[in-house]
Amino acid sequence: MIPPLLDMKIYAAFDGRQNKKPLHELCMELLSEQKNTWQDLQQGYESLEAVRVRDITCSGFFVRVQHNPGRIRSTMAEVGEKGINGRPCFLCLNNLPEGQKGILYQEEYLILCNPMPVFSGHLTIAHYDHQPQSMVANIDTFLQLMKDFGSSWTVLYNGPKCGASAPDHLHFQAIPSGNLPVEKEIFEGERVVLITEIDGVQVSRAEGLGREMLVLEGDEPKAMANTFKRIMAVLREFSNTDDEPMMNVAGFHNGKKWCIMVFPRAKHRPDAFFREGDGRVAVSPAVIEMGGVLVTPMEKDFEHLDATIVEGIFGEVSLDRGIYDLFQF
Repeated sequence: MIPPLLDMKIYAAFDGRQNKKPLHELCMELLSEQKNTWQDLQQGYESLEAVRVRDITCSGFFVRVQHNPGRIRSTMAEVGEKGINGRPCFLCLNNLPEGQKGILYQEEYLILCNPMPVFSGHLTIAHYDHQPQSMVANIDTFLQLMKDFGSSWTVLYNGPKCGASAPDHLHFQAIPSGNLPVEKEIFEGERVVLITEIDGVQVSRAEGLGREMLVLEGDEPKAMANTFKRIMAVLREFSNTDDEPMMNVAGFHNGKKWCIMVFPRAKHRPDAFFREGDGRVAVSPAVIEMGGVLVTPMEKDFEHLDATIVEGIFGEVSLDRGIYDLFQF
């Protein structure tokens, strides 16, 4: 039974069985309707139209830097225990803005328009119940989202300790495909090197991106889910933690198979994020940044970032490549 508070927030529903329209089409209708009826979203997209972008060529890869002042709350979010306990959860139903509505997905999630978009069509997929961020426990939903959104969309996940501004509330994101440079770079030349194959799932590493990235490819969802869990177990052991290992994840379904990109993380934010005065660099790497788009709410950072700084940030927050020695199943 759908809770009354949730029922008030439903614009449409999608369960993948009885829907005449594909999920991405429903989402675009929601976005159009919300721009007309929800002022915060309208203002968010007006701000997005004014963002400045520039590309930086690094050693073997490039990043796109975006000056987006509207993202300052997300970039600077206090995600420690004190910060989380000191604020209401903005993804919980009773804290959603009055004008915000969403698409009920699989009777468990609400697909919402992000009022602080990085890209046009930026969506948040939040569980309607307040529960911790966890990919291992919800990998099946992630895979289903990738297939339901189709080949023109990419689904994103931030670990609770490396980019999730609401680490206490289970959620994913979705953006139109092609916005992240790594989506193209992994198919260039011999960038992807096979490490092993597990039950038909190819596990590879990506070379020359300035940060470590694992690529999982397969056409059978159960095998993809099981392989992902085995990878997570290795990362947990390598990181010496009982919690979910630090990671960011992006994935898509091309109509035939799934492709999941995993960015193993060593730390959440680089040291420069915590410096005082002019030495501070307000870049907080989450999945979008690891995917190659660095969001800078501060104009000075937008203008000051160069290849050396970018490569230093990636090298600092990315897990050591020694992890690959453990993937010999």
